[in-house]
Amino acid sequence: MSADLPTIPGNGIRTFVALLVNTAVANVSTSFMWFGLTFWIYIETRNVLSTALIGAALMLFVALTSMFFGTLVDRYRKKPVMAWGTGIALVIFVADAVFFFAVGADAIADLSRPWFWIFAVVMLAGAVIEQLRSIAMSTAVTLLVPDARHANANGAVGAVEGLSMLVTSVLSGLAIGFLGMGWTLVIGISAVAIAFCHLLLLRIDEPRIVRTEGDAAPTGWVDLRGGWRAVRAADGLLFLIFFSMLNNFIGGVYMALIPAVEAAEQTVIQR
Repeated sequence: MSADLPTIPGNGIRTFVALLVNTAVANVSTSFMWFGLTFWIYIETRNVLSTALIGAALMLFVALTSMFFGTLVDRYRKKPVMAWGTGIALVIFVADAVFFFAVGADAIADLSRPWFWIFAVVMLAGAVIEQLRSIAMSTAVTLLVPDARHANANGAVGAVEGLSMLVTSVLSGLAIGFLGMGWTLVIGISAVAIAFCHLLLLRIDEPRIVRTEGDAAPTGWVDLRGGWRAVRAADGLLFLIFFSMLNNFIGGVYMALIPAVEAAEQTVIQR
């Protein structure tokens, strides 16, 4: 990194830990609602195609928007980017919850009508936009953590993301099973709102925008060339991206097939 980067504040580690916990709460809450939608619509309709479509849609749109989000993170200061991403996602989730309660669960669960797809697309928009803060979170390591502890901090970020995905499906399943989709929305939105308010109270000093040494500010909204240079500059990163893509693809196929397998097992048991 360039020598004119901001000095690491004395309370940087404490701020980083608070920001990491805040991001974990926001990510778990968002995934909690999205996974809840997947579980709920399958329970209501037993339609595997609908669960496969909404499960694949999130991964697809996250992939399509990642370069744009990365450019935003590179162009603007990190806390405002995280705050705007969380705030916009919160507004979208609230609007979607109002739509859900206004239309009614029975009407939304009817796939022959447009209400479910409107409900799912709006929630998809909120889930995708909230991913912006996950990208910005990785850059907070440089702002708040001394160089000697960057590896530990990056490991903590990865561990939190992994644990978030691990607990989300369990929590979503329990919420849908015992409380239903309505309360799942209320709990998820409340947690996102708490994370948003807490984020606004955190102070992250960034006198100038952090970029990799030698990189100019991005000239377009999607910096494909700069992204490719960054990937090629790190040894082994291209293969890591490829294997991560393969892993996510297999995981997505597996998640889409789980309801069908469970339905087949239940049919066999009943016979």
